[in-house]
Amino acid sequence: MVLASQRQSIGRLIDRIKSLKYPGGEAELGVPEAGADDLETLVVSLARNVIEATEREEIAAPGADAEPDEAMQNREPLATIEPLPVEKVTNLVTLATNVAQQVSELAYPPPPEGFSSLSATIDTLLGRGVLDLPTAQALLRVIDIAQQAARGAIVPPRVATAVENSGLAILEQLAILRTTAAAQFEDHVLDTLQEKAPRGWNIEIDRSIPGDNQPDEGDSHLDETATGSSSATRSRHTWVDALVSDDGQHAVVEVRARLQPTERGQIKALCQWMRGLPSDLPVLLIMLGRGLSARQLQEIREGRTGPVKLLEWDRDPDSLINVLDDLLGARVPPRAGVAV
Repeated sequence: MVLASQRQSIGRLIDRIKSLKYPGGEAELGVPEAGADDLETLVVSLARNVIEATEREEIAAPGADAEPDEAMQNREPLATIEPLPVEKVTNLVTLATNVAQQVSELAYPPPPEGFSSLSATIDTLLGRGVLDLPTAQALLRVIDIAQQAARGAIVPPRVATAVENSGLAILEQLAILRTTAAAQFEDHVLDTLQEKAPRGWNIEIDRSIPGDNQPDEGDSHLDETATGSSSATRSRHTWVDALVSDDGQHAVVEVRARLQPTERGQIKALCQWMRGLPSDLPVLLIMLGRGLSARQLQEIREGRTGPVKLLEWDRDPDSLINVLDDLLGARVPPRAGVAV
């Protein structure tokens, strides 16, 4: 018999002990009641991620009055998704199964080594800037308590109620993040570039650059173009994610989150975008997942005299500054039309 005064202390002890070992094996005692707090934390963290992602500033791009032959938009668009097939979440295991599916779809394109564990996929999303650290940690805690439940641990009524109240909101917020994942990754790379750039580098985000055959009209003309001028003028320029300058040398940084070896349309669009840039201007392309083949890289570099390098972010994000430093040291003759 357990006295009423003893129930609270015993309950706390069970919260701390996740399993009980006995000679014949091991039994799960119960999911900690703190799991309800973990679910609440996840809802709040995901909501913050969604708000920050959807409040992304309007990007510099051709307006509604743009001519058909105007330089293509350089920034990643927001994606569209199908409505969730789940209408209600009734238990932890169902929630974890649907979270795993949403997280895998959120991590498209998959990392070079493919999908292994759910925790590894969450780490990938953390490295891409799609999830922040508190959200990633909250996801891992919820997955942990769901795995305990799947192994037979008793789910306290408070946690079961929290799952029913919060489960669908968690899945809906993950689905919304799928629409912004590519844009979030692009912003993450540009933020990293600005944070880690050596002193003396000049970085211009969303910069328009004249092509090979455009007259040299000086920086004042470029500034006017970037903030808005006639459609005829804008059509002679190509937008880039960032123009990096150092000691009279320049390099373009372009993030292509949806670029994949199997996506022929993306490769064709990239080639078209490259043709709008000065042929001698160094370019750093940044992509996710598995890199392009040598043949595809040769196709992208066709007609260019300046170096073009490809950075596979999932493999080596820390090489961003070193690769850019190499491009800036390539000693390509500076163009007056893109001088700072």
